[in-house]
Amino acid sequence: MPEIKLVNISKHFCHDLNLTIKDKEILVVVGNTGSGKTTLLNAISGVTHYKGNVYIDNTCVDGISTRKRGVGYLFQGLALFPHLTVKDNIAYGLRSSGLKKPAIHERVSKLMEMIRIDHLASRYPHMLSGGEQKRIALARSLAPSPQILLLDEPTSSLDNQTAKYLRNELIDVLKKLKITSVYVTHDLDEAYAIADRIAVMINGKIEQFGSKDEVFLKPKTEQAALYQGIKNIYRGKVTSVDKDKVTIENGNFRIIAFKENELHTGQDAGFCIRPQDIKIIKEDMSVRDELKDNLFDGEIVSQMFYSDYCIIKLKSVVDFEMKFPIYIYQRYNFHQGKKIRIGIWQKGISIFREESPV
Repeated sequence: MPEIKLVNISKHFCHDLNLTIKDKEILVVVGNTGSGKTTLLNAISGVTHYKGNVYIDNTCVDGISTRKRGVGYLFQGLALFPHLTVKDNIAYGLRSSGLKKPAIHERVSKLMEMIRIDHLASRYPHMLSGGEQKRIALARSLAPSPQILLLDEPTSSLDNQTAKYLRNELIDVLKKLKITSVYVTHDLDEAYAIADRIAVMINGKIEQFGSKDEVFLKPKTEQAALYQGIKNIYRGKVTSVDKDKVTIENGNFRIIAFKENELHTGQDAGFCIRPQDIKIIKEDMSVRDELKDNLFDGEIVSQMFYSDYCIIKLKSVVDFEMKFPIYIYQRYNFHQGKKIRIGIWQKGISIFREESPV
């Protein structure tokens, strides 16, 4: 399967996108509605005009049709033919390719078996559930044996249980076929479950690009952190830099972090702290080295409960937002107005990068 390379792609409000998708990898592109994710897919597939260059397997494919690019595309809108059965929907593209009927029948049968939809072969789209329709559209996009598969929010409009089931099926299919894939979603849990690497796309540009652990554990720009829902975002001035660590201060707020970028004393710096990287310090516990430089006292001012975790807001030298499993909340007898001490993992502090990530 080929590598995909985008060079200075511009379309609508997307400007100078540069991106390389490795052979056989699953790249997940995350971003809000209107961020340019579908535009990126359309440029790779060739279904839209664009400025710049697209290379597939080191060959420039600008001006070449989608079919000749060897690209399968699972559109968000599905576009199943209502007057055709499941089997005929999947076979539609193959019939126009000139394949003989026996070869078409064999290919369609194998796909239906692999995606576990062979029992639906004679049904029509209106007789199918949303999840079943998604699987039919997936089979149709795979029918021509594409070298590349593009998936535009394939679990959108599905309930959580069906979306999770389809997601697991997609992972199995993509890994089994070892096909170079670009998968668009706005669901962060889905992105983490599926991706080899992740591109965070915001306002027509790629804000961060890397492994899923790099993206989720170390947001490198304020916009990337905000997209993940991180509220602990601060700015300050670098007051000291040594070989491994950097101190950033803003008034009474002082934090020590691992040095990840080239920084110098006097420089302005932005950073964020993931809410799950703030730890409770009990009175009788010894403080680990990773926490002792960043200890703060504060008062709980609010709490919000979800199915298996809670969000706590703490008033201290600055406001902090913390995330804990509910049993932690219960174990420490937290409540509004309670005073607690917290420690912040140095590795959980991400200093923002000013330059473009790619």
